Amino acid sequence: MEGDPQVPLDDSPQAIAARHRKTWLVLGGVVAVVAVLLALYSFFSQPPPPPGSGHNLSAKQIGNVVVPLVGRLESIGVSGRPQFAGLAVTTATGEMATTCHSLPPGGQLEVHFIDGKSRAESARVNRPLDMCLLNVSTTGRETAKLRAGDPANGEKVWVVALDDVKLPPYLVEARVVNLISEPNGLAMKLEAKQEFASGAAVFDTQARLVGIITNPHRYGDFIAALSISRLEKARENARK
Repeated sequence: MEGDPQVPLDDSPQAIAARHRKTWLVLGGVVAVVAVLLALYSFFSQPPPPPGSGHNLSAKQIGNVVVPLVGRLESIGVSGRPQFAGLAVTTATGEMATTCHSLPPGGQLEVHFIDGKSRAESARVNRPLDMCLLNVSTTGRETAKLRAGDPANGEKVWVVALDDVKLPPYLVEARVVNLISEPNGLAMKLEAKQEFASGAAVFDTQARLVGIITNPHRYGDFIAALSISRLEKARENARK
């Protein structure tokens, strides 16, 4: 009731100790909650490992890395109407790689990214390797991390598909079935649920570029990709 005298605080050693324990338990609980929240924030806010760091990335993380690197090639002929000429992937500053057989013999070449387009010119054409390097002006994008060795049989890879320039590229899971050796270099037999345009980039689970789709090809009735090792051969032959 109002006006009742307050109960005096128990100042016995046992009561004081109990109050101290309660205070420290509350403070300990608050510190533990804060520590958990900080750990969760650090875990979810830290950037993913970079490509080729030895850590496998999720499909979403790989997509974030590779989407800015790929483009859709279009050839502008005398009629002025654009013609699809395959896909390409950024392999160095101002440089993109694609298959030679998908490029038309003449006309202006443009590469369309999800956020714009650039003019492209054939810089190094190596038809025996079927690997063509393009000079692309003002790409302003990072380059793909190239894998030093070829993937093993049964290894999972991701192919970047781009069906419509108005839609973002997307990843399709694939698997390496077999490596094909020939005088001009290695190729890979892939297993996937869909076909891909020539020049589509193939990445491993560490977001490293391992190959480029070739379509059509002479290897047989299956999906095939040219090993990225042909890119270095094309560069070496161009320097000779």
